[in-house]
Amino acid sequence: MTEPGAGDRRARSRARLRSRLGLAAALAASILGVWRAAGYERERPVAAASPPGLAVEAGRIALAADAPQWRFLRLATAEPAGQRWTDPQPARIGIDQTRASKVGVAVGGRVTKVFVELGERVRKGEPLFAVASPEIAELKAEREKAGVDLEAARATFDRVRALVATRALPAKEEASALQQLRQAEVAQRLAESKMRSLSVLPDAQRDLAVSAPRGGLVVEKNVLVDQQVSPDSSGSVMVIADLSSVWVTAEVFEAEATEIRPGDAARVTSPALPGVELEGRVDMVSSVADPARHTLPIRVRLANREGILRPNVYAQVRFACVPRPGAVEVPASAVLFDGARQYVYVQDGRGGFLRRDVTTGTAHEGRVTVLSGLGGGQKLVAEGAVLLDNQLDLSE
Repeated sequence: MTEPGAGDRRARSRARLRSRLGLAAALAASILGVWRAAGYERERPVAAASPPGLAVEAGRIALAADAPQWRFLRLATAEPAGQRWTDPQPARIGIDQTRASKVGVAVGGRVTKVFVELGERVRKGEPLFAVASPEIAELKAEREKAGVDLEAARATFDRVRALVATRALPAKEEASALQQLRQAEVAQRLAESKMRSLSVLPDAQRDLAVSAPRGGLVVEKNVLVDQQVSPDSSGSVMVIADLSSVWVTAEVFEAEATEIRPGDAARVTSPALPGVELEGRVDMVSSVADPARHTLPIRVRLANREGILRPNVYAQVRFACVPRPGAVEVPASAVLFDGARQYVYVQDGRGGFLRRDVTTGTAHEGRVTVLSGLGGGQKLVAEGAVLLDNQLDLSE
């Protein structure tokens, strides 16, 4: 049974709750009215209108004759491209690989002496370093045994020949002894040849001297006393190079490299040689691009009879370019790049401009070659094209 007065208490509680909810709703309505009255209600965005005198329709930008944008635009005419020199390209001087020799060892062992230093000039046949090897003792023993066997074969042949002359032995015994003598002579020559090829030091029991295979400079040295070396060691112990000719390798962007060919003239300068400009010819244009930098190695061969060009020195190269037929030249500022393509804005003859994709080549003194997408005599925006580009992007 319900306690007396409980129903009245519940009724009074519901009445108070309804009163509070009504007060909150009235307060919210009052605040909203004040917000609107004060002008704080956000208006819906209105689409941006084109600037006065400019209209965009179907990818075409039209400018009225009195449009203010003309003050920021400069037009130019695409001109037929002629032979010219490119802008300087970063490069590095290196050894001529056809005039260099890697030095290794024919037998394994421990380095006992090093006779030359990095950068030192050596003559062909000059000792570079010495190696102590147990294999040398084996080769010497082989040579000595071959000498003993040869003497024995000679003595046997002389004795058999004398007996055959007296008919004490048949003639076939002399032929057999002669064959054994010839085999002993071959074995002795082979043993001597092995020793000579290893350049064994005189009176040394286990040491061999590794000699320079050619004259030149020691441009790489990877050997120290007490170092263990072997024929199958990775890399080279030393590199000897003739620096009367060097390679200068430039890194050229893919688009610019399309106009450079083997045999083209090149001019090389270096901060290490102020005021000096050397002329050479393009020796190689690589067919493989660097995937990270999108550049191609282009090599120039240079005569270096005075020895002023040194490996690993920084240089700059300019190339003489003969553009392909139909190529034109425009100001470099006319070409825009969005990360995926290159394009310009050409005038259509009715006061309007159209975006045109192009392929560019080499650049020189603020001008760039356009290989495709543009013809000679066409008008285009040389300066201020970015203003048209932004307006076209906003309209899309």
